[in-house]
Amino acid sequence: MKNAFILLCGLGLVACQNDFLDLKPQSQPNVDNFYRTANDFGNAVNGAYDALQSSNQYGGDFNTLIEARGDNVLDNDPSSNAGLRYNIDRFIEPTTNTILRDTWGSLYTGINRCNLILDKIDAVAMDARLKARYKGEAQFIRALSYFNLVRLWGRVPLVLKAGTTADARSYVRNDVTEVYAAIEKDLTDAAANLPASYTGADIGRATSGAAKGLLGKVYITEKKYAQAVPVLREVITSGTYRLLPNVADVFNVANKNNAEIVFAVKFRKGVGGSLTEGHGLWYGTNIGDNIEPTLRAAYPAGDKRLPLTVQVPVPSNVNVVPRKYYDEFSATNDVGNDFPVLRYADVLLLYAEALNEVEYQATGEAFQRLNEVRTRAGVATYTATQLATKDAFRAAVINERRLELALENDRWFDLIRTGTAVDALKVTNITVPTYRVVYPIPQSEIDTYNNPTAFPQNQGY
Repeated sequence: MKNAFILLCGLGLVACQNDFLDLKPQSQPNVDNFYRTANDFGNAVNGAYDALQSSNQYGGDFNTLIEARGDNVLDNDPSSNAGLRYNIDRFIEPTTNTILRDTWGSLYTGINRCNLILDKIDAVAMDARLKARYKGEAQFIRALSYFNLVRLWGRVPLVLKAGTTADARSYVRNDVTEVYAAIEKDLTDAAANLPASYTGADIGRATSGAAKGLLGKVYITEKKYAQAVPVLREVITSGTYRLLPNVADVFNVANKNNAEIVFAVKFRKGVGGSLTEGHGLWYGTNIGDNIEPTLRAAYPAGDKRLPLTVQVPVPSNVNVVPRKYYDEFSATNDVGNDFPVLRYADVLLLYAEALNEVEYQATGEAFQRLNEVRTRAGVATYTATQLATKDAFRAAVINERRLELALENDRWFDLIRTGTAVDALKVTNITVPTYRVVYPIPQSEIDTYNNPTAFPQNQGY
């Protein structure tokens, strides 16, 4: 089998130094012989994080598949990369688009690495707390990977055990509810297994707070607002996270792992060789501004977040890049921003949204949490007179999420889960066929399975 289901070849184990960031594989040990010591599993867990770094995921392609798909970013270059990214931005990508194929494969590679860890770790003697942590990290990464898969493609194969190529031939596209149930279980287990924080070189790994925060986002995506409230409240009341006074400081490459970051995919520039840990410019362009004008127009006067969307020049390079992701190139021609998958401002807005959906209250905590984010941004707080109904509050929160989380791969998913994607894109003069709120299954997978009943293409493609 090919793509996602190269199950035995997707191991990607690593030979690491002491630094958590040294994730790239230097060798490919045999699966049966490798998982024998705690150190082996430490390396295997690092390999699972490595999948998230892939250029087909948070290293780059998610910016096209998620952010550019929405109404925040434009791709104005149909000649670049044979139009692969332009076609996605314009909702005209064919089922053979290789970005879709490679991202699908990368996500399943990461899932398989997690499956191997979880299949084999109980049979190996090691410190009980360390074993629980390794299991929790694998559960968190697997859940995050499936959360991205199900939001991008809808029904996808739910593979929770490492298998053989023969096993892969029997996979089907599972119902969305089954996939979400597995995500919820993984994150619930991860929250119980993971520590609240780390020290030294382990800082940046998934924590119990990250698992709870992501679980809250999953619940809200499923419209399980009452279940989202308590888990998000736990993150807020833990005292582990806080809003930084200056929003720009959250993204400063000299200020990584700050108190607002709940979970980020970590990168490090300048490593070079087979252990490359950097990435290219995110949203960089040399053919003019690629930020959708409607995004900047949505910011109120004096909003401190607006300058983060402005394209600024990069020294010794022809490209400009949004200030939010500014970094200077290293000698190995890469940059090293971390990608913020979940941060405290996101948690506050999710919590406010969930509280409002459970019960609108004119003087409740939902207003307090929403206004915390606005106060940090330097804009006026909302009153119950301005947002006098549940619907008005909901619209305000979703708009605030666009302003606060711009270029962080949340906008498209927010539009999908609120059923507003088609209307939002009309404002940018793009017409979205309703079936394109999910991507086509890569044609290579459809051809390989050749089973229209168990493995059909998404409707409309």
